[in-house]
Amino acid sequence: MNISACIRNVWLVAAAVLLFPLAACDGVVYDEEGDCSVYYRLKFRYDMNLKWADAFANEVSSVHLYAFDPSGILVWQQEERVDPSVAGDYYMSLDLPAGDYRLLAWCGLRNDGVRAESFSVPEARIGETRIEQLQCALDRKRDEAGAYSDESLYRLFHGAMDVSLPANEDGGSYDYTMYLTKNTNHIRVILQHLSGVDVDVNQFSFRIDDENGLMAHDNELVPDENITYRPWKTQSGEAGVGKVDTRAVVSVRGAIADLTVGRMMESHRKDMVLTVTGRDGHTVARIPVIDYALLAKDYYEEEYRHPMSDQEFLDREDDYVMTLFLDENNEWLSSQILIHSWMVVLDDVNL
Repeated sequence: MNISACIRNVWLVAAAVLLFPLAACDGVVYDEEGDCSVYYRLKFRYDMNLKWADAFANEVSSVHLYAFDPSGILVWQQEERVDPSVAGDYYMSLDLPAGDYRLLAWCGLRNDGVRAESFSVPEARIGETRIEQLQCALDRKRDEAGAYSDESLYRLFHGAMDVSLPANEDGGSYDYTMYLTKNTNHIRVILQHLSGVDVDVNQFSFRIDDENGLMAHDNELVPDENITYRPWKTQSGEAGVGKVDTRAVVSVRGAIADLTVGRMMESHRKDMVLTVTGRDGHTVARIPVIDYALLAKDYYEEEYRHPMSDQEFLDREDDYVMTLFLDENNEWLSSQILIHSWMVVLDDVNL
């Protein structure tokens, strides 16, 4: 080998040595082409339902995520719409440095844009907003009777968790999962005559009252004014209900009212009240909704072999059908009620 060739080889070795650190993290070769970045990703899961299955992709339309430092001050926020076509693989990147954070999510604040949104949170400012200020409020209407809602509310979800994002000089990817709770409930009320004759929905009015229009960062209810929930749909027609003493479904002619209400809380079991009145003003029925909804819990526990607290049942169930039976005087026969397809006999029930 001549001298010039030897010098050339020495320079090639030197260049290789100089370039080697570019493909390494702290002197150790990193598998992904020298990428020493750390990535944090957050997935969302909604399995707080009676199917015990993740329904995030089918139910959640948007995510508002907030990160707070250990003192409770907002340090980061992100808003994203959820594309239904890729919702099954959806995650949100956490563009945060390593450290300890409290994450808070309100999901469902942004929807299809066809009509007004159902819930809102205050404008949040990084470095200023405290976690206690991130309350979520029902966007209510008002008339001479007070605050009310007569909309089929967009689905609202809450999630919160603490995370410790690790530092890693060699880079890496870390995934976390936030579990969501649904805060909106559909209630269908059916009036059926014991005689089987048709019931004219125009002869009745329906409302549900509760002070549940404001939710705190931990999803507890904040003291609020009374909200009157009015039907967003009423009709006279056939409805499928459970046949007495069986699980068979039959069709009956009745008056049907559909309402959507905010979060149902066991602590408000005496506050959420359904009132049905006749057009002449007399009260046909006055029912504590949560008390009556919980009467069905035992059936579901037996059906799914899963013991639940009262609040867990209320969080898992978001769709209720209550059938009230009217006597010849259009009065509610208060000794029995159908909840979904189960007949509940109230003779020995103290509500």
